[in-house]
Amino acid sequence: MAGDGEVVEVHKWSRLLRVVASLLLGYALLMVGNALSNTQTSLALLQQGVPVTVAGLVQSAYYAGFFIGGFFCSAIVHRYGHHRAFAALAAVICIVVLAQALVHSPLLWALVRFVNGLAIVGIFMVVESWLNGCVGNAQRGQLFSLYMMVSYLGASAGQWLLKLPLTQPGWPFIVVAMLFALAIIPVTLTSQRPLTLVAAPAGSVVLRTLRTVGELRRLAPLALYGVLIAGCFNSAFYSMLPVVLSQLSYLPHQIGNFMGLALLAAPLLQWPMGKWADRSDRCLLLSRTALTVVVASLLLTHLLDTVLLLPLVLVYVCVAFTFYGTLSGVANDAMPAERRVETSAALLTLYALGGTLGPLLCSLAMGALGTVGYFAVSTAMAAALLGLAIWTLQQRQGRLPFIDYLRRIGARL
Repeated sequence: MAGDGEVVEVHKWSRLLRVVASLLLGYALLMVGNALSNTQTSLALLQQGVPVTVAGLVQSAYYAGFFIGGFFCSAIVHRYGHHRAFAALAAVICIVVLAQALVHSPLLWALVRFVNGLAIVGIFMVVESWLNGCVGNAQRGQLFSLYMMVSYLGASAGQWLLKLPLTQPGWPFIVVAMLFALAIIPVTLTSQRPLTLVAAPAGSVVLRTLRTVGELRRLAPLALYGVLIAGCFNSAFYSMLPVVLSQLSYLPHQIGNFMGLALLAAPLLQWPMGKWADRSDRCLLLSRTALTVVVASLLLTHLLDTVLLLPLVLVYVCVAFTFYGTLSGVANDAMPAERRVETSAALLTLYALGGTLGPLLCSLAMGALGTVGYFAVSTAMAAALLGLAIWTLQQRQGRLPFIDYLRRIGARL
């Protein structure tokens, strides 16, 4: 009987993968271009002699656009459908990235990054709502872990593209535009249909998003506040770790190698964490991963300029980059199935708000403390997420002393 069940499960997964294969291919190409754009922007600003704090502000503009787009892009998806929304938003990014290749001005680049973030949050909304509509709670973590694996493998590939012999300053951004244009093809030509959309709820898009945020606060407060922290983690990593490495005297190609290797670690735990989350308590899992990141971040504040930097960053990335997938599972388990697009919009809006703060907080901390400031901020954020997870466990299981929860979490790591 167990064998029959395994065959049925494999059949379900093979059918599911056929449904989402074209979407994930287009998304992978998009992530390659987006990662190259993020890192190249930071490096190009530093090469122009722009102060670290200004570079942080320019990169924060991307997440500011991401935040604003979270309020409005759900209406685009509802009105035009998943395929057309993906194509239109990817085309917008092609246009603004080409503008970035033409003119080297921090002010213009801040505007470009804002529009880039505004459009890409809509693409993420398309992909996440499409995927979440394909599965039930029992498989959500596993499919979302596959989505996150594609994200990070694409992001890693984008870092390796920094090694291409592109001698002119604007050429990397032209490559980015080509990748975004290429990403449109498999998504728009797929014969598979995404989930059927219900009509958008009444009211303005801002009020709908705020209403969904309010529902998340009531039904899944851990997801609400945790996604803010996850946004800080990811945006700071992509935007400011290249700055840390530059200040540690790494050359551009060495930074590309380092970031590429680090992002190869990001997918390693996505699938096992997804299966673990589906079969156990997502909140308890999150508390353990947060505690691991607290320890790794504390070690990194003392071992930045040593041979242990890369191994510790690999552990840090491997664990910290599972936060968003677990938190998305917490939210989608609690929210009604017909609210997938709104739930995705609310999560991405909150993620973007955290993402706006991440580079800014790290740049300020690095201005005051030096390179160690990056991981000082990371330690504080991971500790906050750990506190939220333990508070959630307390609400469900009774108010045991905080230290008892730490012992329970640590005993099973």
